Amino acid sequence: MNDMSLYQLSISAMLVGWFVALMLVWVRYERLPHGNFVLTGIVLWPFILTDEWLKLAGYSQVFHFIAGAFQFVPAVIAATIVLSVRKITSEHIAKNHILFFIPAILMIAGQIPFMLLPVEAKELMLFSPPMGDVLNHWPYYATYLFSAFVILSYAVHAAEYFSNYHFYLSDQVVDVDMFEMKITANGCLVMMSVAFINIAMIGIVVFDLLPFTQWQTFLNMLNAASLLFVLLLLLQKQRYSPTPFTDNQFSGKGYSEDYLSYALKQAELAIIEHKAYKRKGLRLRILADAADVEPAALALATRKILKRNFRAFIYHYRLEYAKKVLMRTDQKVTSVAKRLGFNSEKYLSNMFIKYIQIMGKQDPEENNSN
Repeated sequence: MNDMSLYQLSISAMLVGWFVALMLVWVRYERLPHGNFVLTGIVLWPFILTDEWLKLAGYSQVFHFIAGAFQFVPAVIAATIVLSVRKITSEHIAKNHILFFIPAILMIAGQIPFMLLPVEAKELMLFSPPMGDVLNHWPYYATYLFSAFVILSYAVHAAEYFSNYHFYLSDQVVDVDMFEMKITANGCLVMMSVAFINIAMIGIVVFDLLPFTQWQTFLNMLNAASLLFVLLLLLQKQRYSPTPFTDNQFSGKGYSEDYLSYALKQAELAIIEHKAYKRKGLRLRILADAADVEPAALALATRKILKRNFRAFIYHYRLEYAKKVLMRTDQKVTSVAKRLGFNSEKYLSNMFIKYIQIMGKQDPEENNSN
């Protein structure tokens, strides 16, 4: 390496980040619905840099058997990340965890011939990774290329899970800002970008377009840094509300109009009985359980019957309560807004204006119908 101090500093910084991640998962494990997956990823993370540890420690032929033996680890960690994302974004997930680890198993099988190479050949590849000469070195390139495509595929899957989660968020929580995971979702974009850089770099090396002799170290460091970053994002302090229904359930299949009306009526009774409108962070799952109805049916009922989402459904009760409190007491608008989860006094005032306008439009219609 031209600048070994920078190289050592980068690895040391990542090691500190890994230690922080290890402490966070230890402290927060019980509160993490995806704790087992993210813990697996964190425990395996140091193995991404096995070749770099060997270089820093002064390579010894005694450890030749582990040189290049852990190229499958990024694929495994990417699998734990996508499974973590699936766990925190949806209640309805298929029990097919093992399928996500099949690419890693294939990589392990493909690496067996490499692990059986003579000590001299492995040492040469460790310090001077091949460039060009595709016919002779294609298995070596294929390992990195396959890993990059696996990471890209899992990043796309994770992004789809987050996208679907945020799309239905207003249909299953009231205080959306408390449950948004947009920063964590951006980690998927980081994974995608890194996967594309991996693919581009391997293309440059395969065709010997640039004299980048330390491309292997560059990719190891890049993969390690990006995957550690995403693992840390998954350990943030966060309220979780996995979507309690599927796309098919929300489409209305399997629910009669009578049951939807019943679900809505039961929910209204539960809201009044438990004063659920006062609860910050109220979720569809909590109200559905209190009303003893299916979450999908309740979400669908608010959409079909009331023509509004779950968030707007609860906001109606919150605004009615806020109106009574402000009219009957001398409490300030700011304190009422804070207690009910409104972002600010201005936000509550704007909501009141819209609410009065909607109620004003509905009253004449009700009078005419009477």
